[in-house]
Amino acid sequence: MSSTPDTVVLGTGFAGLTAATRLAEEGHHVRCHGDGAAGASLQNFGQLHSGAVYAPVLPEVAAACWQHRSRWSGLIGEDVRLAPGLALFGSHSEVERYAQAWSDLGIPARPLSAAELDGYGVQPSVAPAAAFALPDLSVDVAAVHSKTIAHAATRGVGFARPASCAPVLSGTEVVLWSADAGYYRPDTLVLAAGHRTAHLLDLLGIQHPLAISNLPYGVLEEPVPRLPLTYWLDGDLLAVSPQRNELRVALPGRPGGPADDAIEHYRIAAALSTRWPGLPAEQVRLQWGQVAEPVGTGPDPSAVVVDLRHPPAGWGQVANLVVCLPGKWTTAWHAADQVARAAASRS
Repeated sequence: MSSTPDTVVLGTGFAGLTAATRLAEEGHHVRCHGDGAAGASLQNFGQLHSGAVYAPVLPEVAAACWQHRSRWSGLIGEDVRLAPGLALFGSHSEVERYAQAWSDLGIPARPLSAAELDGYGVQPSVAPAAAFALPDLSVDVAAVHSKTIAHAATRGVGFARPASCAPVLSGTEVVLWSADAGYYRPDTLVLAAGHRTAHLLDLLGIQHPLAISNLPYGVLEEPVPRLPLTYWLDGDLLAVSPQRNELRVALPGRPGGPADDAIEHYRIAAALSTRWPGLPAEQVRLQWGQVAEPVGTGPDPSAVVVDLRHPPAGWGQVANLVVCLPGKWTTAWHAADQVARAAASRS
């Protein structure tokens, strides 16, 4: 591959890789640059969402998850599957609302009997009032990422060594500098760097409405009992998800004020102790994830893809820049389609 591709993607997480793959499939000469750091998708729960948990409250996100989930099928074989998904309800008050939303979106959630639930190895402190098998999966997200890199390469995507180029705003365009090629201007530059996207836009001096949200979650390292991917969809909305050598635990939402380790650690440990008394809640290790989201929007957008040739309010104008933030890695192909359409409209 030559040193001056016509299309460059900054970011080698799921957003960057899927965008690069789609662009290559459309005939673009694409190169991906990454900084080598693990982004949110490689540090989070590794959930391949069906959209079921969002269906009544974030229907657009749920629809995007369900519509595009099957596009991961070729990359998620039995070797990376860790656990199936379950939805539990402590009372019947929310069951009808979720069941109707699943039906509206066509998400096949299957009611489980008490005997079937026991077969999953689930033993919460109190038997749930209702339980459903969901078409969600907990997966080895690092393995899926490796497969996505390989898939992109087979589609003709080129890869540069980490941090081998630097973007610079020159007038109304972004140009790149690299030790190999000096300065050059890609026809399309896709910024898909997760929460680092906001920082890069700041460095370039490009106006944007993005803010960084800090998301707490807990980690229990082995040995702990193996649980399936499980969501409590009422009460505290606790979620637990197995990874290869640990169990990850989270509550919905984000802190309303400054990040406070003690408060968030207590919230997670207390919920875990209440729902799963057999787990050593006192050993939960608090972690923080970061996401970039537009200020003033609801959480977890299905995708934020902005073509800065024709920027919406709050964004600066740049002739060759597209910003891509999928919101959920499950919906990265949905965002990649929008990036491909934006690039096609430039030709």
